[in-house]
Amino acid sequence: MSVPRSGQSFECMNEWPRGSVPFSVADDAADAVIAKVRAALEPLADRTRAEQMQAYMKDVAPFLGISTPSRRASVRPILRSLDVPSEEHLGALVRKLWGLDEREYHYAACDLLAHFNKHTSHDFLVGHVEFLVTTKSWWDTVDCLGSAIITPLVARNQELVATMWVWLRDANIWLRRAAIQHQRGLKQHTDVPRLVAMCEERAADKEFFVAKAVGWALRDLAHLDATAATEFLARHDGVEFAAPLSAVARREAVRGLNAVRAP
Repeated sequence: MSVPRSGQSFECMNEWPRGSVPFSVADDAADAVIAKVRAALEPLADRTRAEQMQAYMKDVAPFLGISTPSRRASVRPILRSLDVPSEEHLGALVRKLWGLDEREYHYAACDLLAHFNKHTSHDFLVGHVEFLVTTKSWWDTVDCLGSAIITPLVARNQELVATMWVWLRDANIWLRRAAIQHQRGLKQHTDVPRLVAMCEERAADKEFFVAKAVGWALRDLAHLDATAATEFLARHDGVEFAAPLSAVARREAVRGLNAVRAP
């Protein structure tokens, strides 16, 4: 597991952007919401399920033992009761949820981000999401952040594609994974040349969770453009000057192509 980065510090400003609030006020509001989330989730705790979930996630964090449908059903009324928060408020809230021990609170933070992602700007990605990706990191939260906030935020703000390239070349494996997966789920709206270029750059990455992300991206590519996926595999099949594709990535890509070719 990678070593988490420390959280970014925030400098006080003399004036706040329109619609935002000072961090002290955001913190107070965040505490109130967190109290509601804890009150909703704690009664659902199941010790036996918690032990099983913690073991499955390699002890990355303790769990309350709540299934995804139950968690979402419990958190949903809280989300619907909230006014649209400022980015400062939303950032303070998800960071405080991330600071709690049990994993379900990190998932609840992702639920919040998914609910309010349309109200975030490009600054939110580096200001808050990067911290979450690189803190208490494992595939579950990184992928959850991808679908909840990274994919829609980058899709709306094309200038953030440059940040995805920065993440792709970072030493942190979870940023690399998040960058490779930032178009997952876009289907026909996927920028295929960008997907291929990012997979090319990390083709030989032997880090399992990065290689797996490359494989999934190629599997998606097989459904979007089987010819492009086939040509990618050919370029990385021991041909001179091409980086060898990791076995993990190749296996996933082949699965995608086989599914497309199946009668």
